[in-house]
Amino acid sequence: MAEIIHSTRMTKPTAHRIANLLVDMKFLERDPFGPGFIEGTRLVDLAYQTLTAAAPRSLHHSILEGLSNTVDETSNYGVLSGGEVINLDRVEAKWPLGLRFDSGSRVPAHCTAIGKLLLSQLPGPELLLLINGMPRSSYTANTITNADLLLAAIEEIRRDGIGTDDQEFMHGVVCVAVPVSGEKGQCFGAIAISAPEARMTLKRALGFVPQIKKAAEHLAATYHSGMATWKSSEAKLWR
Repeated sequence: MAEIIHSTRMTKPTAHRIANLLVDMKFLERDPFGPGFIEGTRLVDLAYQTLTAAAPRSLHHSILEGLSNTVDETSNYGVLSGGEVINLDRVEAKWPLGLRFDSGSRVPAHCTAIGKLLLSQLPGPELLLLINGMPRSSYTANTITNADLLLAAIEEIRRDGIGTDDQEFMHGVVCVAVPVSGEKGQCFGAIAISAPEARMTLKRALGFVPQIKKAAEHLAATYHSGMATWKSSEAKLWR
């Protein structure tokens, strides 16, 4: 609260009243680990709607379609929200049997390629706090539920820059992910391919990493171009 008062220059009663109002509206939540506030569910939803709108969805989708056509399997783009991954966009493989996750669907972070990759982008203290506090349910025999083992797996992903899911979330399904990073190193999310292990082994999926990284570069560029367009429009407005 002291930081809010200092940043906004509000009086203490006003800052308390507005913060409590935002809590009631679910834009803020009280921090369970301290005296302050954290982002609420409605603020998270608003942030991801903004992220999705920052670049035309058709561009995102066409990039995922190109990747899906290249590898002949499903591709998707997701972001981290607490202990979950939100699928912002997805293109299913053109096979009779697919995985069928809609855009906006949520999956656990601790046992998915995108989830573990994005967890590896977090600072150490924040990662440790999240791992110890998030549910680590077991979905298959390969799911890592032990916190120490999960942290070790995430540290390996941090070194390699590649997230994998070897039948950890769904039996018989493998997945490989890489980050979608900005020019200044900021992480917008992650892009991944997934396939039934009967059609594509994890080793074969890893062979497509160059193509996935190229798609990630194209997807990151949509944010750069979108920001450039916005800045150009703003400049014209104030001329």
